[in-house]
Amino acid sequence: MNVFKECHISLKKTENLFKDTKKPLEENENSRQKEASKHNAVKNGLRKEIDYFLNDQSVSIFKQRLFLESFAQGDALHFNGRDQDRWLFNFYKCQRSANETSTTPSSYPLSFCYGLDDLNAIGICIPTTCEKDTNNFFEEIQNFLPIHKNLSMPKHIQCIASRWQKQWYEQPIPIAGLSFTMLLVVIVGIATLVDGKSSNKKKLNSTTMKILLSFSLKLNLSKISTAPKNITSTITCIWGLKFFAMLWAIAGHSFIVVQYFIQNVEKFKDELVDNFWYQWMSNSTVCVDIFFTLSGTLVAFIWFNKWMRNTKEKEPTWTSIGYWLTFYRHRIIRLWPAYIYTLFIITYHYSVSHYQPSWPHTDPSIQCNQYWWRNLLFINSFTKNLCLPWTWYIGTEFIFYLVSPIFLLTLRKNQNYGIFLATFTIIISCLLNVITMYEYNFPPTQMLWKQPEIFNQDYMQHHEVMYIKPQYRISPYIEDFGQYMDCTQHYRDGIGLYTISSLELFKEPFFPYHYLG
Repeated sequence: MNVFKECHISLKKTENLFKDTKKPLEENENSRQKEASKHNAVKNGLRKEIDYFLNDQSVSIFKQRLFLESFAQGDALHFNGRDQDRWLFNFYKCQRSANETSTTPSSYPLSFCYGLDDLNAIGICIPTTCEKDTNNFFEEIQNFLPIHKNLSMPKHIQCIASRWQKQWYEQPIPIAGLSFTMLLVVIVGIATLVDGKSSNKKKLNSTTMKILLSFSLKLNLSKISTAPKNITSTITCIWGLKFFAMLWAIAGHSFIVVQYFIQNVEKFKDELVDNFWYQWMSNSTVCVDIFFTLSGTLVAFIWFNKWMRNTKEKEPTWTSIGYWLTFYRHRIIRLWPAYIYTLFIITYHYSVSHYQPSWPHTDPSIQCNQYWWRNLLFINSFTKNLCLPWTWYIGTEFIFYLVSPIFLLTLRKNQNYGIFLATFTIIISCLLNVITMYEYNFPPTQMLWKQPEIFNQDYMQHHEVMYIKPQYRISPYIEDFGQYMDCTQHYRDGIGLYTISSLELFKEPFFPYHYLG
């Protein structure tokens, strides 16, 4: 197995970086001479560009060192998985060594190019002007880098420049996105002022004013922060659980992203997984189950509460097509406006607003241009989810909402049948988890920092095959549909449940610890 390693080059070695080589001429002497002449011209051009950069006194030693340390070689299998943080780290080294600024283009623009074949991955930092000759450069790279010899030519080569050819303010779509955002800010400001100063309630009740006031910051903050008058119409403890689960998710993602900027990342990973009290962070992936559980609980609580107390409306049945279309439409209308706006702004404005490009595998301006429609149709979790990877939850949770009427109606019509259906679904989901973990040799939960050697080392494969797929994640969502059986709040009866839930919440992040010890 090839292990990722930086291929440091000393300043002395650069003297032989593109040294002319004399190849024996056999048959077709003329064509070979032309080929050799072309190779030497490419090498001389590259050598000249790099010599200028390394010998320029205006370029700091630190920048030169970043350039020389940005070359790397690793296992192609783990390019987007186990070693991804190291590839990004070297990519950032190459970008920083170019000495670009937001206002001033570099005198020596650089490009980080990576080449992949079936087994190996190679990363090089070259002058942007030499991108067209990357094939020749990858061929020569084996002559001086301390990497495995006899590597085949990469089947896939991609280069990322240290600066966009056109900045966002030179492109019409990013400007349109920013203009739309500023228009929304103005509308929110006007609506908030009108809401704060208007005292005529009749005028406020007009359709036009209702639409305007829906953008009022004052009104929306009030609705978000005000508890309902009837406290039994909601589950108040969910607010606290959502808040702490949100903090847990944000912290977990932050610890993942910070790996891309750490030199000695292995020490960082070891400290996270070897310390028992850091398990809440290294196993932060399980916090998503809290959101699935809360979502299922709320759907069941609201739906059953309505039909247990409603004596006027006719209860929906399997054939109530109009009701169920409204049921789905309500969720789509809540999601789509904000979702579409987020997709558009991140893809066409924020992702290109920085003067330097991002890593192409996670760059929304590249991935969302192709796959945005999967997000809008909520099927992104059935695929590799390349556009805004964190939105897999929205797609998965919407699939759960899509099938929830099956469980809701069955439980409502016959409690025993409903419990059997929910239990059967949970068992099938658990069996699918066991079978897939055994087939791919996955650990019991996704481990983003340090995979035990006995398990499959490709955690991104674990993520794509199991972690984001609805069929493997549905258990926490439907296990709380039975909560409708206890819709009233009795403190004494709830003490045991609160205790068990608290212990379970504490246990979840720590149970994989013995796998890593």
